[in-house]
Amino acid sequence: MDRFTDFIENKIAPPLLRFSQMRYIQVMQRMGLGVMSLLIIGSLFLIIASFPYDPYLDMLGEFRWTIAAASGVGTAFLGLYSSITVAYGLTEWYNQNRGFSIDPLQTVVLSVASFLLLNPAETVQTIIEGQADPGSFTGVPTTYMGAIGVFTALIVGILTVEIYRFIVSKEIVIKLPENVPQNVSQAFVALIPSTLVIVFWWLVGHVIGIDLPEAIQSVFEPLVQVGDSEGAMLITVVINRLLWSVGIHGSNIVSSVAGTFWTQMVAANQEAYQQMGSMAASDLPYTWTSLLMDNYIWTGLAPMAFVMLFSKSSRIKSLGALALPAAIFNIGEPLIFGLPIMLNPVMMIPFVLVYLVLAILTIVFVNFGLLPVPVLSVPWIMPAPLKTLLATNGQIWPMVYVLIGWVAMGLIFYPFIKALERQDLAEAQLEDRDMSVAEEEEQPVEQN
Repeated sequence: MDRFTDFIENKIAPPLLRFSQMRYIQVMQRMGLGVMSLLIIGSLFLIIASFPYDPYLDMLGEFRWTIAAASGVGTAFLGLYSSITVAYGLTEWYNQNRGFSIDPLQTVVLSVASFLLLNPAETVQTIIEGQADPGSFTGVPTTYMGAIGVFTALIVGILTVEIYRFIVSKEIVIKLPENVPQNVSQAFVALIPSTLVIVFWWLVGHVIGIDLPEAIQSVFEPLVQVGDSEGAMLITVVINRLLWSVGIHGSNIVSSVAGTFWTQMVAANQEAYQQMGSMAASDLPYTWTSLLMDNYIWTGLAPMAFVMLFSKSSRIKSLGALALPAAIFNIGEPLIFGLPIMLNPVMMIPFVLVYLVLAILTIVFVNFGLLPVPVLSVPWIMPAPLKTLLATNGQIWPMVYVLIGWVAMGLIFYPFIKALERQDLAEAQLEDRDMSVAEEEEQPVEQN
């Protein structure tokens, strides 16, 4: 294990770490950190409102929905938040590393305005209780406001800042006398660049008619060949994880393509189970269903959070402690956006590899008749081992299989967490050295 860890740290991690230091990669990682606290808070509300224990839920009654109202504080508008954090992060990067003095408030507001320009308000007709005539309602669709719109927000935020920066660098701005207050001057400096940015996105979204969020989703539709086969399941697993790795809600994208068919498969299996009482693959019309993936493959990131608890890096250890409760209940966003896994080359590899290994092992075990096909639907928030126990109607071996899978996940994640730990410790040591040098320089020199 030590030799493998050394190989990861010395051969695999260094080029990936250099890649992670690239400008846009740093900005994208910063994006996840900007919303991490909201993701954790929302996860806690979701766990409190949906803890899978019937007497507890009965005690909460209708108040559980009041609690759940705060569960989407992070995820429901993750795309919108991302348009803010990306613009701010990239503006900050240029100010710190390229000597610009761009007002981040201007680029942040411009990025949000551009994002909303691509997601315009719509008016719909609706029936109003107590009135004979239908009424109308105008609002911004939330389809791409959440995690599914993150990649669109990345593109919008980056291009908005780049266009703004280019125009400012060419001094195509309105200049006021130096005695004008800076906040007033900045507003006029922003006028021409902001106008050109808005015109650009207006042309893209309304004149040319490019629907960026839908276009991104359509790119992956031909790749997902929905079907009851091992190959289709492996493609689904890889695409799902790759999408999450770049900040796109992989589950939503894949489900939007395959969800209808999966629902039919699950319904047919449940009907067959009611008639035959068997979960053997040979007794069911379908095998490679979404329920099978939910129970044997999508088992959460709890093993990774657990491994992080033993890190020597205070950042990784603290994040592991914060993320573990949510990860146990299959909520992985705090780790995906907080560590981050997203656009972090060091962690993207095990993130895809772990679930691909679980998928391959599941295919082998199911084909040899060692694992049943889960048929019963269980809330996704149930901890993975218990969820599988209930989905297979109390069969112990599937639960044991999930626990063994957790151990394997921990072993695969371990060397990559160690590589991140090494990077963190090196950066901390460098900061300490710089502080020591600065303190020595500040000390007064004794004169004889």
